Amino acid sequence: MHKLFHKIRKLRTNENILITIDILYNSKVSFMGIFLMAFMIGVSLKSSPVSFINMELSNYAFCGILSIIMADILCTHPIASWRTGMIFSIIRIVAVIIIDPEFVFFPLIIGFLGALESQLYWRPKTFLEVKEVSNSRRDRFSSLRQILVEITKIVMPIILGIVISDAGYRRAANIILAISVVQLLLSILFRPTNKIKIKTHSLKDALKYAVSHKNIRRVLWLQTLRGMVMTGCAYEIVTQLNIYSSNSSNVELGSYQSIASLVAIALLLLYCRFKTKASTKSEAIIVALLPAAVLLPVTAIIFPGNFIIAIVLFVYFRSVVQSLYSSTVFAVYHQDELKKSVHDDVYRIEIDILSELWLCVGRVISIIPLLLLVCLNRNDLILPLIAIQSRLIPLILIIIRKCETSQASSRR
Repeated sequence: MHKLFHKIRKLRTNENILITIDILYNSKVSFMGIFLMAFMIGVSLKSSPVSFINMELSNYAFCGILSIIMADILCTHPIASWRTGMIFSIIRIVAVIIIDPEFVFFPLIIGFLGALESQLYWRPKTFLEVKEVSNSRRDRFSSLRQILVEITKIVMPIILGIVISDAGYRRAANIILAISVVQLLLSILFRPTNKIKIKTHSLKDALKYAVSHKNIRRVLWLQTLRGMVMTGCAYEIVTQLNIYSSNSSNVELGSYQSIASLVAIALLLLYCRFKTKASTKSEAIIVALLPAAVLLPVTAIIFPGNFIIAIVLFVYFRSVVQSLYSSTVFAVYHQDELKKSVHDDVYRIEIDILSELWLCVGRVISIIPLLLLVCLNRNDLILPLIAIQSRLIPLILIIIRKCETSQASSRR
């Protein structure tokens, strides 16, 4: 713990602001995730997950569309867009509070507001991190940020579970609303240390640039695969549905997420330690974890409906796939590639917008079969679907490690 505080003190002011805002943003994940799902299914929609899946699907579909429509705004006003994303975060929470979940367009409205929030917040935020954090500091910054985020994810789900059990979902929504306001106020303190060059480009030009560069093409295709199996995918929705179907209380729903965050912190600390000493050791850790991507879904098929397996799948997805692979290993690779391969600020954010489009395509491809199975009442085929999709996780990691190894060899 002392070393963790020492690393925090060594961060620069803007890095501290970026991390703190990210912590506040991620403190709301469980509320808009598994707790919202439980509220929509259990309270209002008569135990049908279709509406929740529709909300997730519309969210990612709108994300892809808005990434194209809003490209000019994100490129010319990244900091203003970033802060506006936080304003839409507030609006989305207010919508959850005042709109009846049984309203037929509730999933569409919340999905659309979530897409606006995501586009205006995440794209500029990624761009600001690329500008403010040097490549030499990126590993430490990304790992430290994720550890602090996971610590928040240990505490907040339990707190929210207790509040929801005692005072109801909308009282918890007021807490999340207050956090969103604090997040917005804190963003005003951010002052860029590197000048942001504003030029006029088009996404068409950025696409041509991406097509002509092998490394950028690889990033885009990896984003599609990541969207299919790592973040915002059918795998994530199914793990949440499995936990909810166990008839757990709100406190228990929160505790499962806290367990996943504890596991994630342990893995991230191991990753940080071995990554700084020798890359071969960190690769060995990742290779050692790969069998889980194969064995767990297969086990779930052999023992369908097993509650313990459902929890293990949930913890594995939250801690290993999302926290270690997607938010750390992939994020470092993704941002390093953008910084090394794209030297124009606006081109960089436009290519990041394109990568968001590829990511959303992967998510939609992943979720549509799940929605069809649920609508057709073929729940027996859901876990086999997830098992097939999860085969892509090792593929993504193998490609990233192969690319990093080849780049290291070429630099010698």
